[in-house]
Amino acid sequence: MRGKGNRRRRPAAMAALVAGSLLAVLTVLSGTAASAADMPVDPALPTPSAATGYGCGGADWVTPNRLPGFDVQLDVPLSKVNNVRYPGAVHAWDVDGSQSVEGVADLIPVFSQTVHVPLSLTDGHTYAWNASTYDGTAYSTPTATCYFTVDFSSPAPTVVTNPDFPLNGAPGSPLKTAGQPTTFHFSSRETLPAGCATAGTADCGVSGLDHFVYSLGGYEGDSGIRVPVDADGNASVTMSLSWGSQILDVSAVDAAGNLNNLATYTFYVPSPPPPPAVTTLSLTAPKSATRATPISVTGQLSAGPYPSGGVVHVTRTDLGHAGGTALPDVPVAADGTFGITDTPQIGGANTYRVSYPGDTARQAAGASVTTQLSRAATPLTLTGNASVYDYGGTATLTATLGPTYNGRTVSIWAQPYGGTKILVKTGTVDSAGRLSALYKLSGSTTFTASFAGDYRYAPATAVRTGYDRVALAETLGNSYASARIGTTLYRVYHHTATAVLKAAVTPRKTGQCAHFQEQQFSGGAWHTVVATGCSPLSSAGTAYGRLSLTHATGGKFRLRAEYAASAKDTTNVTTWGAWDYFVVKQ
Repeated sequence: MRGKGNRRRRPAAMAALVAGSLLAVLTVLSGTAASAADMPVDPALPTPSAATGYGCGGADWVTPNRLPGFDVQLDVPLSKVNNVRYPGAVHAWDVDGSQSVEGVADLIPVFSQTVHVPLSLTDGHTYAWNASTYDGTAYSTPTATCYFTVDFSSPAPTVVTNPDFPLNGAPGSPLKTAGQPTTFHFSSRETLPAGCATAGTADCGVSGLDHFVYSLGGYEGDSGIRVPVDADGNASVTMSLSWGSQILDVSAVDAAGNLNNLATYTFYVPSPPPPPAVTTLSLTAPKSATRATPISVTGQLSAGPYPSGGVVHVTRTDLGHAGGTALPDVPVAADGTFGITDTPQIGGANTYRVSYPGDTARQAAGASVTTQLSRAATPLTLTGNASVYDYGGTATLTATLGPTYNGRTVSIWAQPYGGTKILVKTGTVDSAGRLSALYKLSGSTTFTASFAGDYRYAPATAVRTGYDRVALAETLGNSYASARIGTTLYRVYHHTATAVLKAAVTPRKTGQCAHFQEQQFSGGAWHTVVATGCSPLSSAGTAYGRLSLTHATGGKFRLRAEYAASAKDTTNVTTWGAWDYFVVKQ
């Protein structure tokens, strides 16, 4: 469609431009388009080097402030033929072919010329133009064709809405106050030219809605604050307002720069109410009570008096409801007092959490209080297969639990002296109430059985200690033979020898004491002859007992070592070694 009707015709009157003289040029062009023979083109004439106007180095849209016609600024170079400048001519036409006109500079031909084009512009139509120089007979080769569309129509009236602040005189009251953020919504649409049904069709160009401008307290036109529109012609702006009557002026602006009639939104912004009073909540409840009997919790809210209908929310947390159980709401009296009556069925800690949601005059508040409810006692015992164990021995432990309500789980723990408490076993007791576990000792250990309690029975514990001996190895040296007397093996020594008993303790007990004991058989019984004092154990955990046998000829003897645990040793207990038997010969 572009370029249709691009035809020239000569001016009705045009003074010839003679070399050496400058004559004024007259502009009058309209009427029926001329034939190609009536508009010769002379390539020797200079084409304007610059052409500035609508659609070509300028706006693509024309608004009513440029009626009638439009101006084109031309830069006309010297002719290559006679070194003169010719007047510029502008040819313009409606692209639908309904109109074609020409304008020629009416000033003395100089380098920069202004050409007025008396084109009759119609809303929604698209126009084209190009420029040439004209020597009275022919035109130069024209510039590139430029296009623009006319938009004389302002956008439809702007609609302003804000549910927070109704328009003065409209139903409703403000929902917000000064200082609170609120959002205004703007909407408009582009107005079509007369006779148009759909924008964008032939002779129905519309620049489109571009933005809104708004101002508070005084109209500022297009210099107000801009807000972009969406594809549906809507926009919104969020602001916080001061107290008092307010006036919001809003206009919609299309891409051509047309503003619609001003929309004035008048409304009232109330001052903010006083801030809610700080509210405290105090609770009173018995520290302990009997399970399954009524208990009373009383409360007091500050910042009274309270309006009728106010309530507090109550939840109870107990062993069976870690997330809490909601109790019925409780009304608040005018003086801020309230009372809660409850009959809890689960023993142990019962915590009542009370909250007041707050209102326009008072802040929210909350508090909690705990009552310990009685639980029945149940027996719990812990037995072992021994009280003292050989070094590295294994203890067999049995916990026995009495009657309970809904909990039958028992845990058995072990804590070596000076060590960390560890869980040996946890589980449900059998039908006889028993739970057994094995534990290998590395030292004296405290064992604990525990029952965590249930809804109606209190927690219970039982403790016992398993003591651990050391490993005591003995070696009797310096004998020259051995002999069996009855069923007992005896070492044989010369009376000139020294009997040496080596004691080795595991784990090593460096610096602790070893004792040695010698007994002689006489009169049908064993009698202690020698009991030594402390022999410190070496870093290797060893000590030696030595006996001179000079005056022991003919006697029957036995010898043993003892590890004597001091108060510093909390891991093992005093341990005796086995007897080593010997006789002394001449």
